[in-house]
Amino acid sequence: MCIRDRAELLPELISQIPWPKSMRWGDIGFSFVRPIHWVLALFDSMLIPFEVAGLRSGNKTQGHRFMAPGEVEVKGVEDYLEIMRKAWVMVDPQDRQNRVVEVAKEAAREVGGVPTKDPELVSIVANLVEFPSALCGTFEKKFLELPEEVLITAMREHQRYFAVRDSNGALMPNFVTINNTIPKDPDVVRKGNERVLRARLADADFFFKEDRKRPLIDRLEELKGVIYQADLGTSYQKVMRFSELADFLAQATAPMKRGDISLACRLCKCDLVTHMVDEFPSLQGKMGEIYARLDGHPEEVCVAIREHYMPLRAGGELPKSVIGAVVGIADRIDTIVGCFAVGLEPTGTADPFALRRHALAILRILEEFSAPVYLTDFIEKAAQILDCLLYTSDAADEFRRCRSRWSP
Repeated sequence: MCIRDRAELLPELISQIPWPKSMRWGDIGFSFVRPIHWVLALFDSMLIPFEVAGLRSGNKTQGHRFMAPGEVEVKGVEDYLEIMRKAWVMVDPQDRQNRVVEVAKEAAREVGGVPTKDPELVSIVANLVEFPSALCGTFEKKFLELPEEVLITAMREHQRYFAVRDSNGALMPNFVTINNTIPKDPDVVRKGNERVLRARLADADFFFKEDRKRPLIDRLEELKGVIYQADLGTSYQKVMRFSELADFLAQATAPMKRGDISLACRLCKCDLVTHMVDEFPSLQGKMGEIYARLDGHPEEVCVAIREHYMPLRAGGELPKSVIGAVVGIADRIDTIVGCFAVGLEPTGTADPFALRRHALAILRILEEFSAPVYLTDFIEKAAQILDCLLYTSDAADEFRRCRSRWSP
């Protein structure tokens, strides 16, 4: 491919890069993840001339905005990597990730601890900075009374901080923050981060104490005010459906645990209406487990509240308890049957309710537990329950029209 061909292709390729969110700037009518200020385009040492976003490509780039501002000329790939490193920019993402891990460990060692292992957070942080540096800060010991999951999530999701553990694995009143510059006065930066985190943890402490004023089971009625899906009713209606479905499955797989399975079904969605999950959606299931345990429910039921969401992703960890497996299968079957019933089937390009992932999760769980379940019977039971509990006439009519297309 000649230089001219590359010059024609590159603007189109750049414009087609997919981003979760894009933005526009000025009046050029071009969208990208961030405004483009310059374009460096070389093949070996030859310039590829083209225009994109109102800018002409060239052989110059810029270093770190604060630590090495100004243009630098580039002659080739090796030259580029070395020049950028001298200009306080680590181009290779893996190099940045390795440095994030290294400087985080160094910072945590100052207080005799180690940063929590979190490869996903390492990747996130590495893509937010050009040349990582780290500082270790502290927070009040009283916040260690909060559940570990709450502390870590508050630090991780809001501030992108790494929690710090001691040699025994216990959380310490410390955190590690990753910066994009080498600060002139580290104490000023550290105190600023401590002040911000203190407010976040105070909020989390308030939410936790407010949630604890009522037993988790008391929140079941509140699910009547939470719409699960317009045609499939509220989250309360969904709980009632898959509770009956779980009991049907329990009769065949775990008859001695029907009572615990029924309780787990009624509890497993209650944390959706807590202050803590409203603030930190990623804690759903985990907070339900914590609150149920504090309320004195059986340990196996508490664990099942978290496990019924597992696996969280393709190839993810499966539930270990029978209760968690049964509740998780029932919940997913209800979702799949309900969505197909009202015409929300996945297409080749869209699967907004993750029905394919739910189906694969069901198969993996059944295989793991060697459950003696005929899916046709189970699906038919879910359809019968849905038919009985659909209260909206339009939804019921749509369900009956669609049912003949997929019912076994």
